[in-house]
Amino acid sequence: MENTIRQTPTLEITGQLVKRGSLLLKAYHTECHKSAASRETEFWRGNLSGFRYAIGKMYGQAIIHDILENIRKDTALEIPPIGEMNSEGKFLGTDADADF
Repeated sequence: MENTIRQTPTLEITGQLVKRGSLLLKAYHTECHKSAASRETEFWRGNLSGFRYAIGKMYGQAIIHDILENIRKDTALEIPPIGEMNSEGKFLGTDADADF
């Protein structure tokens, strides 16, 4: 088990994380509206998934949850799930931090 002491991000860092996460989410939704199962959609969903994973590792799950809430408020867009998707663009499984 990993014993890591995590710092809480400053307000400035939190603002930058929300800004960058919002950009990723907007790009994902732009591509998803064109085709939910396209490579571009998966590219942006993968970037957003990596963003979520990295923030969670650096700051912990409580912080990533707060960041995602602020991204939702900033963009008024739903957060896609991390995980497998079928050939029609439907997600398989569940993701507690996702909206669909």
